[in-house]
Amino acid sequence: MGVVRAVAVPLAVLFALATGASAFAHGYKVRPGDTLWSISHREGVSYAKLLRANSELTNANLIYPGETISVPDPPAPPAAAAPPAAPARPGLDREQAKALLAAAARHHGLRSSFVLALSYWESGWNQSVVSSSGAIGMMQITPGTAAYAGPWLLGRKVDIRKPADNTELGAALLRRYVDEFKDPKLALAAYYQGEAGTRKHGIYPSSQRYVDGIWALRNRFESNPP
Repeated sequence: MGVVRAVAVPLAVLFALATGASAFAHGYKVRPGDTLWSISHREGVSYAKLLRANSELTNANLIYPGETISVPDPPAPPAAAAPPAAPARPGLDREQAKALLAAAARHHGLRSSFVLALSYWESGWNQSVVSSSGAIGMMQITPGTAAYAGPWLLGRKVDIRKPADNTELGAALLRRYVDEFKDPKLALAAYYQGEAGTRKHGIYPSSQRYVDGIWALRNRFESNPP
């Protein structure tokens, strides 16, 4: 796939308010050369959250200078919850995160651009992210998945709160799905919607944006490493 050029598309700035989605801190005026990925990095929000706040884009990879997009507020801190027993290393910076992801990709015979793209979409390369469904870390793995997949794919128990274990198991899962489906886009669908559903139905319509978005990031990272 080639690199997509930016063209004009309408943006639904008020979508978040109209649908009850998360409020946003401010509007951002698109500048020449901007992409949603570069804006998400500059504004400190995940790529997936930025897409959700602007979900009426006709093509998430095409934005037009001068238009305004909505930028979500950063997530509120959790309310008085007990801290995890082994919190992620607070000093894990962007370069360290990328290095761990690239190492895990190499270990499992995957392109680093592929693993980096999946992780950026899932968490913004942020090990401290915990989803509403309980998925943890850079590769957004649930404890239930870790409990069986660690011994199965890595031959050991893993602690997905640790960045190295999180990235290693995420890459192992992705490798498993690539081997199973012989198609990287179906592998992404399996990572998101489950292996059984993917085998039976292929990519669900509700998963298409996830798959296409990560693949577009993968192509961008391949031609212009982050």
